[in-house]
Amino acid sequence: MTFLDGVLRVLGGSLAAVAVGYACVRFLTPGLHRSEKLAWSFATGLLVQAILFVLLSSVFPGLGALPILAIDGAIVAASFLARRPLPPSRPVEPGNAGLMARGDRQALVVALLAIAAVGWLIFLVAALSEPMWATDYLAMWGLKGKTIFETGFIPRRLFQDPALYWGRPDHPLFVPLSLATLASLSGGWQDQALALLFPLCELATLCALYGFLSRRVSPLAGATAAAFTALSFSLYRAANSGLAEIPLAFALVLASAPFFDVLETGSRPAMTRLFLASLLSAWIKPEGTLFVLLLAGVLWVRQRFRLVDTWKSGGWAPVVPPVLHASLMFLLCRPQPVREFDLTFFEPRRWSELLSRFGTVLARILGTEVPRVWIPLLAISLFLLVTRRGLADPLLAVFALQILGYLAAFSISSFDPIWKVDSCFQRITATLLPAFALVLGARVAGERRAADRLTSSPGNEGSGTTRPAPETAEQVAHTLLEIRPAGYLDERCRVW
Repeated sequence: MTFLDGVLRVLGGSLAAVAVGYACVRFLTPGLHRSEKLAWSFATGLLVQAILFVLLSSVFPGLGALPILAIDGAIVAASFLARRPLPPSRPVEPGNAGLMARGDRQALVVALLAIAAVGWLIFLVAALSEPMWATDYLAMWGLKGKTIFETGFIPRRLFQDPALYWGRPDHPLFVPLSLATLASLSGGWQDQALALLFPLCELATLCALYGFLSRRVSPLAGATAAAFTALSFSLYRAANSGLAEIPLAFALVLASAPFFDVLETGSRPAMTRLFLASLLSAWIKPEGTLFVLLLAGVLWVRQRFRLVDTWKSGGWAPVVPPVLHASLMFLLCRPQPVREFDLTFFEPRRWSELLSRFGTVLARILGTEVPRVWIPLLAISLFLLVTRRGLADPLLAVFALQILGYLAAFSISSFDPIWKVDSCFQRITATLLPAFALVLGARVAGERRAADRLTSSPGNEGSGTTRPAPETAEQVAHTLLEIRPAGYLDERCRVW
């Protein structure tokens, strides 16, 4: 099988995943942007394919792709024989489309999307230029994926063989299962062709960012977030092909989007989407589990620490998937001794040593990692200081706690904490960049929107500016929450 033939076959397997994913998720995405639906279809399709592989390999080991394709076809047929999705029960756009109708703003959106496309093409070429070669791919993700593909099932030795301890048997299996499933659908394991999965994950991430922010804020917000993410070359580089970081970044964006929908509407489709994204996050890496549990913590705080109200308002969606995943891993690998972390640091006799190690970790990060990126950090800090709060600002606390969790993990590591910082910190924090782009994009558009509404307020009739079209009650609420010049409240309510 040639390289081009392998790429086309992997692309065909990915399109099959999109088709079955759309068939499963079409009832959960009414009112979502088209690019959002594409991202959700891809993610759900990968989840369905991985689950089917696990189930079918347990019953019919070694049968290959035929049973998976047969069930895929049945799912698609059943979905389109069922009733059509209901239309959205409420407007999903806050009324900013009219503000973006001007030619200069449209040109800016197109330019930002072009930048995002160029950034994606750069990563696509880099990822497919050679077989996946990263150390963690050869020792963990690729080893597990190829073993599962060659055997046709999930062998116990991946979890119980002491010789494979360095392959991290406790790590989730979504990435190995996705690689094994695509290899089965494409007819063979070819490292270079299978690398296409990771540019496709980036493309789906860009679609999710642009679609969500276009729907909830404005097209400018979505284009800004997409361009920022596509230029995040610390994440999207050839060295990360074959690792779990790029799929994890995609999952964190997917988890963040329905999280804000749940905060605003509390609708069942939004809760279900949050459940699916949380399952994907927990099934990729432990960092994903931490992220979705922190989202659950935000919901708990919003409900004033009332557990029952939190559960009813969607708190179950980010909590149940980590529990399900932990139960599955318990069945597969049974309880294993904790070798990655030294839990005796939590004993009172070692607290002073723990504090010393935490100080060492913090000093190492401030001394080696921060100086490498001090210019972007300074620019982002200034941007956050001079802009208004945006839709995605609650994520800032989640990011801070997530990074604090990384520092704590390094401090109780069984290995040298300095080595852990040098080998892991930059890579795992880069997975937060696409979700952080939600914060930046929402703030950019918030500044633009506020300026537009100031110039179109009732005091500017003689200035040559045009008044926006009459607004709905929901659009008025969004406007009043952002900007309230003198007399603006009475005039807006009168116009409405």
